[in-house]
Amino acid sequence: MENKTNVFRGEYLPWIIKTGRATNLLGVLLCFGPCLALALMGVWPNWTALSAAMIVQLPGNLVTQIREPISYFTVLGVPGTYMAFLSGNISNMRVPCASIATKSAGYVEGSDEGTITATIGIAVSTFVSTIILTIGVILGSWLLSILPPIVTQILNLLLPALFSTLLINYGMMRPKLFFIWTPVCFILYYFYIIGTWGYGTLATAAIPIISAFGAMGLGVVGSKKGWF
Repeated sequence: MENKTNVFRGEYLPWIIKTGRATNLLGVLLCFGPCLALALMGVWPNWTALSAAMIVQLPGNLVTQIREPISYFTVLGVPGTYMAFLSGNISNMRVPCASIATKSAGYVEGSDEGTITATIGIAVSTFVSTIILTIGVILGSWLLSILPPIVTQILNLLLPALFSTLLINYGMMRPKLFFIWTPVCFILYYFYIIGTWGYGTLATAAIPIISAFGAMGLGVVGSKKGWF
């Protein structure tokens, strides 16, 4: 066991961090590459429109970039975090696949073994989703056109079903925390729907921040106090 830990922490993780940094920086370069190419060609955006778009999008995106790596890290692990944030579809695909792979293997999320199984789950989901996405891009419109209307309506329920399953799955792990904090999240969202907090970007970002970090804080305090 000690040798496995030494290999994992002394060889595997340093290599993952080095490779993950390089591939993610390459991803950033590829994202901004077209913009830089257009700038070199003398093609510039409308600065007024760009400023307005940044004012709307930037606060929410910054909040997401802070909240998601922290709240998902235990499930994804170091390798999975690099892979998930490079491939995308984190909350609706990478996190569920990582969680299911770890639990199916019988390991604890956040452990060395759990990190490896999560990495395998994310890697497989990345290949599968890429293949399905390619087929969908090529045949998507045609497939949807031949499906009965009831089937296309059912497809809209996939995400709610997925998140409901994850909610119950994690709720069973900490039932007391689940029954305390879930109603709080529903109340926060209700106040947002009725417009108590307004409808701006900050109001939209406040709900996931309070929900995620509030649950984490309550979980840490409750564990130390012996409540959960």
